[in-house]
Amino acid sequence: MRYSRPVRLIFGIVILIAFGWYMAQWMTNSVMSNDVGRTEQSPAAAAPAVQAAPAAETTIEATPVEAAPVEASPVPSPTSAPTRPEELKAAALGLPAPPAINIHDWQYVLVNGDHPIEPLYYQPETLAYLNMVGDDTDIRTDYDPNRQMVDISIAQPLIDMVQGCRAAGLPVYLSSGFRDYGSQQANFDRVCANNGISDGKNAEGNYITMPAGCSEHQTGLCIDITDVYHEIKNDSIAEVPTVQWLAQHCAEYGFILRFPTEKRGITHVMGESWHFRYVGQEAARYMTDNNLCLEEFVDLYSEV
Repeated sequence: MRYSRPVRLIFGIVILIAFGWYMAQWMTNSVMSNDVGRTEQSPAAAAPAVQAAPAAETTIEATPVEAAPVEASPVPSPTSAPTRPEELKAAALGLPAPPAINIHDWQYVLVNGDHPIEPLYYQPETLAYLNMVGDDTDIRTDYDPNRQMVDISIAQPLIDMVQGCRAAGLPVYLSSGFRDYGSQQANFDRVCANNGISDGKNAEGNYITMPAGCSEHQTGLCIDITDVYHEIKNDSIAEVPTVQWLAQHCAEYGFILRFPTEKRGITHVMGESWHFRYVGQEAARYMTDNNLCLEEFVDLYSEV
């Protein structure tokens, strides 16, 4: 059946409209399917990432902070703890460390009423004979009854001390030095007879003369010194300038005042301001500086 020209034209237009509508629907569905499951992003997120430029380095200069002053702890002086037995004894008595000596050396021998000399008839191997008033400084070893006797070991220190005293303008007299056992016995008997005693002690129980064998004079390490000859020695001699000078300076020469009056409770000998004993400079200075008698000094070294 053949259609007329107008009919075919209308039919063509309808087909064209239908095709256009179909294409419009297909395009719409296609766009919508592409949007399914997509998360909305902000414009900033959607934009491609841009690497940030490194920040410019900034240097901040630190302001120095002054540290608070710290008070330093006192640094103890370097001292060694006492180790020697004599140091421990001295420390317990509040005394400084005593000299490191051999207490058994000859110059420290202790002779008194409780410690007789040994052997009983001891005599120094060599005796020195010295001028009694220091007119000369000769040390002689030949017997001379007009000169004073001491152990030769203390002769030079004694001469030096005598010369020092004389240089100070003071007279010196070496009254009594070494006495052997027999001479001390005779001296003991004489003094006891003159004082009406038999044991050599005064009313206080202190010796005014020592029994033979118990006198330091037998060691030859001591000397009685006055200004002139004194037949009787008593407390008044302590006022003599010579004796006072010797008491102040004897340690410089290695001597000590052996029997101070204030130590008679320890020595058990009455005060003898004229009796000087050699112990060496180191020990003499320690005893003098710390007001010790020989008994106290020796006791520091005794075994417990």
